[in-house]
Amino acid sequence: MSTVASLVELLRSKGLVEVRERRRVVVEASEEGKRYASEGFPEERLARELASRGGRAPARDLAEVLGRDAFRIGISWARRRGWVSIESGIAVLKGFEPLDRHREILQRFSTPREVDPDVLQDPVVSELVKRGLLSVRERKEKVVKLRDDAVDRARQLLSVGEAVPHLTHELLASGRWRAVVLKPYNVEALPPTRYPGKKHFFIEFVKRVREVMLALGFEEIRYDYVIPELWNFDALFQPQDHPARDVYDVFYVPGSCDLQPFKEVAERAKLVHEGDSRCGSRGWGYSWSLEKASKLMLRSHATAATVRFIAERKEPPARGFCIGRVFRRDRMDATHLPEFTNFDGVVMERGFSFRKLLGLLTQIMRSLGFQRVRFRPAYFPFTEPSVEGMVLIEGMGWVEVFGAGMFRPEVLEIAGAKAPVGAWGMGLERLAMALLSINDIRNLYTRDVDFLRRFPLLRGW
Repeated sequence: MSTVASLVELLRSKGLVEVRERRRVVVEASEEGKRYASEGFPEERLARELASRGGRAPARDLAEVLGRDAFRIGISWARRRGWVSIESGIAVLKGFEPLDRHREILQRFSTPREVDPDVLQDPVVSELVKRGLLSVRERKEKVVKLRDDAVDRARQLLSVGEAVPHLTHELLASGRWRAVVLKPYNVEALPPTRYPGKKHFFIEFVKRVREVMLALGFEEIRYDYVIPELWNFDALFQPQDHPARDVYDVFYVPGSCDLQPFKEVAERAKLVHEGDSRCGSRGWGYSWSLEKASKLMLRSHATAATVRFIAERKEPPARGFCIGRVFRRDRMDATHLPEFTNFDGVVMERGFSFRKLLGLLTQIMRSLGFQRVRFRPAYFPFTEPSVEGMVLIEGMGWVEVFGAGMFRPEVLEIAGAKAPVGAWGMGLERLAMALLSINDIRNLYTRDVDFLRRFPLLRGW
């Protein structure tokens, strides 16, 4: 292709051809869009269900009828369109109009079709693209056209004489240099592009984070993805009836785990949850279930690994970090993935304080390339006091990238820790997006070779 491009540029510079760019746009409905075209949009189904119930119904009942995902999408768009309002948990219908044109467009693009780029400016088409119901593929093409006077210009160029790129000893010695024409140099022409091999930039980013933590004296923690609820929730003093433990939020695995190896942790968890702890906590006041704590699940955060690390060490000092995959029932979009990478860490040392934790986190962030860091108070279920950490990104302002705090007394007692423990957790994808100025999380895992070739090396690393 580079040879063809060079020849085309040569012919254009000699006035033999005209080159113009053409933008081609191909639009196709996604599988979800095709389903909506036949079954109706979630907001339409929601509005019709409300109409059949007299215009009012509890939101929870509607979620059961439509399904959790369809209800979440439907209520969001119905409220945005002004069809429905929520009053004290009751959905109230204000009126709606069938989305006939939306369906017509989805049906039109049930198979890929090339369209004029101006079609994308249509508000309905734009909405469907943003919702992921229409996919748009764009391609730029160069159209080369022979000029009307190309033949005459070519004859004129050929009549000048032999053209050579540079003078040689032979031309000078033979005297032929008098009969030849030197080709002019195009000093603005770009050289051929060469793409050296390199690792995927997100892999390099994760590697850098690991190197920073090892240099600070931390030990890397590695545990299984499938774990009992004990580590994911109970050890972190989260009650067994908490909504975050619902099947709609986490991935459960059939079967259970024998907690006999963790008998002491389970016994302390039972005492603390039921309010019979030595730290003075009143607990949650319910009958704690060992069977519930033994159920298997895909871990939803890496703090499950760091709290287990503390429970196994007990005695200070101990510094550990975990970089690993976690799993949640999140709908995939520009900022969410159902599977992503957590970066969690803990420090257990005698005399370790909240102030020291903030200083350590500032040092870590600066080592990763963020020179300005600040904190604001926050709430997290298993730390007290707690903060959210923010970094300053040029062109984006202050961006929140992690949460941190000191393990609360209940967690310390369950883990059997003999000293204060500071902890933090963050999504590495969010951190990478902030540092690399990427606005779509899916680009961190792209296999698009053109995108990867154009992506620069990590700045300042």
